[in-house]
Amino acid sequence: MLKQLSLKLGVGVHGPIPPNRFWGYYTGPEIGELARDPDATVVLQVGAVEQHGPHLPTVTDTLNGVHVLGAALERLPDDVVVLALPPTNLGKSEEHRDFAGTLSLRGETVRMLLLDIATSVARSGFEKLVLFNSHGGNVGAIDDFFRDLRIETGMRIFKIHGGIGNVPGLISPEESAIAMHAGDAETSMVRYLAPQLVEMERAEGYVYETHPLVGYSFKGNEVIEAWVTPDLAPTGAIGNPHLSSPEKGQALFEAGAARLAELLEAVYRLPPREVRKAAAPALAHRT
Repeated sequence: MLKQLSLKLGVGVHGPIPPNRFWGYYTGPEIGELARDPDATVVLQVGAVEQHGPHLPTVTDTLNGVHVLGAALERLPDDVVVLALPPTNLGKSEEHRDFAGTLSLRGETVRMLLLDIATSVARSGFEKLVLFNSHGGNVGAIDDFFRDLRIETGMRIFKIHGGIGNVPGLISPEESAIAMHAGDAETSMVRYLAPQLVEMERAEGYVYETHPLVGYSFKGNEVIEAWVTPDLAPTGAIGNPHLSSPEKGQALFEAGAARLAELLEAVYRLPPREVRKAAAPALAHRT
């Protein structure tokens, strides 16, 4: 049976992106005029649609990311020309492929998608492109490939991975050490942004024992073991969603949006590169 939902998600296709910063609402000539500003910056939000345990919607990563981006763009001064492209809702979610609801692109598909979009942005005359990623499974593909976008397009390419602007002490050290998917932080964000989409009575997360040298993710370990979600969580939720709250979600959201706004403005105002030859130390005088 389909859910009975009544969500205030905005009118049009821009969603939470401010309409005046949404690429799709401009005509071609208007896009060309905006690109005449050599610092004009374009942002592509890279998300995912994948299982998030029995309590969160499959669109969690895209939902959280695009709302943080929209709030960040709202904070920018009017003289900062930053446009958001329509988001790429799908990403590389191979670690979740064994769970119903996951829509995954292969890594090569993600790379080619980014290349085609970046090439199109470059053809429109822009010189700066930011990839704002809100899904951990996309990190490797973006890290491996964003330099290639620089080579292929000639643009200045930047990457920003989600999780920025964290509030110190909000998430416990024990949870931070292991939570990767549908735990306290992610659940809190969705409980704040879209509470109707959260089924907390069904929440069932899992934790695992940490090791000082060998880990499963980007947790500071020097040795990382390859994993797929069923290795760590039978329900697909890695972390403890029972610790979550809408109040935590609001704090994470506000901090993330504020920090992203700072970073996007910094990219826009970034001056051209200046490269100088390193000075050699003066040789001692010999007598």
